[in-house]
Amino acid sequence: MLFSLELLLPRDAASVPVARRLLASSLEALGVTEPILIDVELMLTEACTNVIRHATASDAYAVQLVITNDRCVIKVLDHGSGFDAASRGNEPDFVHEHGRGLMIMKSLSDDIRFQALRREGALVAMEKELEFRADALAPMLAEAEAVVLDRVAVMDEPADGPADEPAPDSEPDPELEEFATRLFDLARTGQTERLAAYVDAGVPVNLANDRGDTLLMLAAYHGQAGTVTALAARGADPERANDRGQSPLAGAVFKKEPAVVRALLDAGADPHAGEPSAVDTARMFGHTEFLAWFGAG
Repeated sequence: MLFSLELLLPRDAASVPVARRLLASSLEALGVTEPILIDVELMLTEACTNVIRHATASDAYAVQLVITNDRCVIKVLDHGSGFDAASRGNEPDFVHEHGRGLMIMKSLSDDIRFQALRREGALVAMEKELEFRADALAPMLAEAEAVVLDRVAVMDEPADGPADEPAPDSEPDPELEEFATRLFDLARTGQTERLAAYVDAGVPVNLANDRGDTLLMLAAYHGQAGTVTALAARGADPERANDRGQSPLAGAVFKKEPAVVRALLDAGADPHAGEPSAVDTARMFGHTEFLAWFGAG
């Protein structure tokens, strides 16, 4: 399970309850216990309040919330100088309100990090281990996702038996098919972060549909250069052809997607691979700029 929320908020006191309520409603829906929920709300409140009181270089700040199966990560980024937590030592200033806020964040977080960023400003990142009610939704989602990921992994594995051994009869799994369809849609629409998170969690990077189109092939054909780069960086085969012998590079040439063509070349794709190859496709449609890139002008 991976839940991510990013907010860009005005440096105004009214933004704090907005961020707090969004986080609280998400944690409550997932079934986080009330004591943990209160702690996390307070951590976020103090971090946001610090920005409003002390950041001066910008009228906005960013909040990122990431919730996984057992942990919540809160990052608050201001565009000013923030405050230097290290200069205050391990013991916060109990007299000033600023010191009390730092003490609260440190005492409630399982881990807290402060970082001064040269261009963006100051970052505070806090982590909290989550606990769930007995009837919580989150553990059930995590368990269901693990089962589906295991099944998806099997789809991408070669058969162990002899080539002439018939596969056992089995009915299509609707749950598995629905999950795989969502993954292919993420590739088509360029939802890179979500798709990359699934691949990092165990989805086969070369997962293909019933026509042999891989995630990378679908991203390439639909002009999603960033997704192509992310998948290639995770080991996706840039030359893996579909059932019709078409390569991702040939598809990108056909759709005239120069950013995708460049991303695939950078990933090591061979313009002469596939039938028709990317070179053949470029010649067929008169894309001379691509032929120059392929050294086949």
